[in-house]
Amino acid sequence: MTIQAAGVHHIGLTVTNIERSKTFYQELFGWKEVGADPKLGYVFLADGKNFVTLWQGSAHHYTKANAGLHHFALSVGSVDALTQAEQILRKKGVRIHYNRIVPLQDGAHEAELYFYDPDGIRVELFSPNGGDGREAPVSYAPSCYLPD
Repeated sequence: MTIQAAGVHHIGLTVTNIERSKTFYQELFGWKEVGADPKLGYVFLADGKNFVTLWQGSAHHYTKANAGLHHFALSVGSVDALTQAEQILRKKGVRIHYNRIVPLQDGAHEAELYFYDPDGIRVELFSPNGGDGREAPVSYAPSCYLPD
């Protein structure tokens, strides 16, 4: 017998500066604050489809050397939306991993764009198309491997 999940309800991120992270995600995705408790150090952000909780609590930026979140992925509708997202990220000076849109892996139809939030948390934007003809950043693993 297994548990049948209907989907991911929300993602909770521990951040070093809750106001900075809240502003980053609100400006980038247009998410609205739907709950908060400054005393307890959390804020909830949502847009009707996505729900993210930010928790004040980390004294250090994310490091992949510790157990925990590797990255989280958000879907966009097309490679055109991914290209537009890339332009927005560049305009905002956000660090883009691989510095380009990449295919899911060698020969894949899907495309992805990876970037970092203010705490170094890796975020993926995923498109169901647009990977054809793009060079994979690593030939031995999916692009979400994210070697430094």
